Amino acid sequence: MEELLQHLLDRVEGAFAAAIGTLDGLLVEGTRRRRVDLEAAVAEHAALLRQAKAAYAGSLGTPRVQELLVGGHPVVGYVHVVRRTGPLPQGPMPRGKGHEELFLLLLMGPEANLGQARVQTAKAAEKLAEVAGWLT
Repeated sequence: MEELLQHLLDRVEGAFAAAIGTLDGLLVEGTRRRRVDLEAAVAEHAALLRQAKAAYAGSLGTPRVQELLVGGHPVVGYVHVVRRTGPLPQGPMPRGKGHEELFLLLLMGPEANLGQARVQTAKAAEKLAEVAGWLT
């Protein structure tokens, strides 16, 4: 997984940290080019993602959020939700456990190429879903 994250950093101009996190706010894996608290970054972006999902569910009738961009200065955070490949499990899902438990977080400078970030993070998310099968 670290190799996947390092490749993501290499492919996105202006990116300086990448991580895999859970919707509960836990850091699974991370890599960085400069000093940054990835545990805190994952926790904060997980909270923002949960809030966005709740807002979309309440106002638009769908809790599905695929991407989240937080434009700050000097840090831009981009989140891409990793979706399960293959069929969903049979029966009801346990409370609080959806089929989108992981996300990729990319931290960049404001000059970063957001197009590259979106494309390369989507590719990395597909690879992660394939490699991991699915983490439960």
